[in-house]
Amino acid sequence: MLDDPGAAARAVDALVVSGVEASRIEVLRGDVAADTLDGTGARHGLGARLRRAVEFTLMDQAPDLAWYEAAIRDGRSVVAVRVSDEAAVRAAVEVLRASGGHFIHHYGRFATEEFESWRGPEPEVPDYLRR
Repeated sequence: MLDDPGAAARAVDALVVSGVEASRIEVLRGDVAADTLDGTGARHGLGARLRRAVEFTLMDQAPDLAWYEAAIRDGRSVVAVRVSDEAAVRAAVEVLRASGGHFIHHYGRFATEEFESWRGPEPEVPDYLRR
């Protein structure tokens, strides 16, 4: 999570310089990105809401999607980096930290790791999605 678009662009540049392929970096911002995340499933109908309800029950990181969506709607940017080995994850985290990133997580196949918690005013999300 980066609070200003300029910081997001600088983070992408720094990630590429650090060795991450540009095709493995995605910046999510704007209403289309927020609608795609659809953290509660509300924008995609009953089936999506039911799927999200199951996800909230089974996965402790599922509420993060609603936070990302709300933050994007507030004008922030989410920088997603697809790296898998431990050294690449740690390097990407350090670049994002140095760029002012917060709410930094690694979503692995079987586990989630939080590197930085949310900083600043929290986004508007339903109470049941608060951390």
